[in-house]
Amino acid sequence: MFAVRLHEFGGPGKLRYEEVPDPEPGEGQVRVAVAAAGVHLVDTLLRAGRPPGSFPLPELPTVPGREVAGTVDRAGPGVDPAWVGRRVVAHLGMAPGGYAGLAV
Repeated sequence: MFAVRLHEFGGPGKLRYEEVPDPEPGEGQVRVAVAAAGVHLVDTLLRAGRPPGSFPLPELPTVPGREVAGTVDRAGPGVDPAWVGRRVVAHLGMAPGGYAGLAV
């Protein structure tokens, strides 16, 4: 899949569109085929290397993005398989990864 990755902190020019491995859902997780990703103020501050409040700086390289909308394409262990095919919106919490074709 392709994703927007950050290898060093700075402005939008530091973001790169790259091919990366597909993420796999873990216990209690689903994987979403991302149709849209939100660009949140927190994402832009972290990209610039200025974490707000209690947010830690991510380890680099990272795929930013904490808000996604799309369709569940895979259910991890412990998740009802009926979730596959459902359209969802999700907040990924402290684990970014929404600026990608697939997100967990």
